[in-house]
Amino acid sequence: MLNRVLEIAEENRYISLDRGFIVIESKGKELGRIPLDDVAVLLLSAQSVTLTKNIINALAERGCISVFCGKNYIPQSIVTPVGLHTFHSKILKMQIDSSEPFKKKIWQQIVIRKIEHQAIVLEIFGKDSALVKKISRMVKSGDTDNREAYAARMYWLELFGDSFVRNKNGDGINAMLNYGYAIMRSAMIRAICVHGLEPALGLFHDNNQNTFCLSDDFFEVYRPVVDAVVYKLVQQQETELTPTVKKTLAQILNVPVTIRNEKSQIIQSMNIMVSSYVNALKDKNAFITLPSMEKDVYGTSSIEQV
Repeated sequence: MLNRVLEIAEENRYISLDRGFIVIESKGKELGRIPLDDVAVLLLSAQSVTLTKNIINALAERGCISVFCGKNYIPQSIVTPVGLHTFHSKILKMQIDSSEPFKKKIWQQIVIRKIEHQAIVLEIFGKDSALVKKISRMVKSGDTDNREAYAARMYWLELFGDSFVRNKNGDGINAMLNYGYAIMRSAMIRAICVHGLEPALGLFHDNNQNTFCLSDDFFEVYRPVVDAVVYKLVQQQETELTPTVKKTLAQILNVPVTIRNEKSQIIQSMNIMVSSYVNALKDKNAFITLPSMEKDVYGTSSIEQV
């Protein structure tokens, strides 16, 4: 099952393909091998990595996303599979033809669920969630009042305190968040491509230089999951992106959520969510299935179990 994040973080690694396995070597010595069929995301955070085109092609054939990271683990380029879905052209036309009111209603649902999840994170760690909950009930179609940004300001202030400033180019806690978000975003891109959608055609995000606007829309509901894992790590005195922290965050796609009244790993729930969006496009019914966070994963369980 495609549910594993394979990160190459150490320098001077050589990656090759051998009988259905990804083989990792250094100075002619094999360090390990991983079945191709297990990998959902190949994350290349080291700068000096050598790999063959066969690896990228073999992963793409299996629907795997390959991510090349730059500074602070922000993806600089992403290799996505093409032609995975038989009806890609048909689905593309439905995306193009979708109305603005349709897209605004879907975006409203996403923003509401994201803010609800932020409130859950605050509750899990004994913080005051009243204001954030209240904001979640104020979101209009298309979030025309930008309640998302208002909720974010109140959320970060309550979660990490006055001294914390969310900065995608920052280090420390920010780098930890960036790393987790990169994994989530990559998995969402994979789900979108597998279901025949064009990732550049977003609902709210609309940037000519962003090829993955739709992914950036959809994975918003999963950001608070990353926040919860990072906060738990901070409670355990982890404040830098160490190999131990990266190993924990690499497991984040296996965190359980509830979707359609059943527990599911995040990577599986993404497929359900994206599939529901395809159905919404077909039926012209602006309603999608969204995940709900599981509180007990972070409250009483150790981070290792996550």
